[in-house]
Amino acid sequence: MITKIPKRWAPAVSRLHDRMFCSPERVLAQARASTQLAIRPDAISVAIAHHNRGTSAHLPLCHLLSSDFVAEVVFMDDASRPDEFRALEKFVASLGVGKRVRILRREPNCGAQATKIDAVAAASREWVLVLDSDNTAFPSFLSAFSRIPHRDPTVIYCSPFAFPYFSFSAFRGRMLDFEICVDLTRSGELRRIFIINDGNYFVFRDAYLKTMGCLRNLRSDVADVFVANYLWISKGGRLNVLPSGTYHHRIDASSFWMRTAEESRQRVIELFSRLHAGEKWDSNFESEMIG
Repeated sequence: MITKIPKRWAPAVSRLHDRMFCSPERVLAQARASTQLAIRPDAISVAIAHHNRGTSAHLPLCHLLSSDFVAEVVFMDDASRPDEFRALEKFVASLGVGKRVRILRREPNCGAQATKIDAVAAASREWVLVLDSDNTAFPSFLSAFSRIPHRDPTVIYCSPFAFPYFSFSAFRGRMLDFEICVDLTRSGELRRIFIINDGNYFVFRDAYLKTMGCLRNLRSDVADVFVANYLWISKGGRLNVLPSGTYHHRIDASSFWMRTAEESRQRVIELFSRLHAGEKWDSNFESEMIG
């Protein structure tokens, strides 16, 4: 498995992959071929927070409908523009998969983290893949999680490679709790390998909602995934980097992070400072984040 691509090649590799393997026509073909698929009893839900990406809905849907390990896909639309929402509805309707792909919509806009939480809450299965609306889960990622015989609700299961930009392979197979993350921060390893800021992963729905539910009222979505993962490990949860499995992480100029880069860097510095000092999420920090 490829685990690292030279940075200068990554954008071209990402675009080439999409042209060859992730077109709307390919997703339509996957959907048509899936109509007789027998869904596994232990199949998962996929929760996708959606905002103004209806015209690219094929990206997160690629590979999902052709997998017998995916029972349903839930789009939670966060007050998208009418044209983008109509594009999402039109593409999903064209797939002909009925209620296997559900679209929920709300007004007003509530932000990325609140929308992720509500998407997970709407899922019907115990285990949920939280997937960004501009990313794609490769079959290897779904397969790697499906092979785990005894899944732990206190663990979030992560990919060792966010193709083509971010390799977390140094942590492959490792279980990361708060104390280990503190040690890795002090050694500098966690700052170099940014697994703590990755949010495309498998979660146990009820445990995720119990711990992360307070983040519905997050004051700002700046570095929201880092905030969520810091909360998770502070409350006794762990991150497990799977031995294998890849998803496609796209660098999108319209992303929230790209529009708040400096604020995000400051929040990341603050969170790493707390980890370096061994400071867990507490009531004072919660007041700062949530009010």
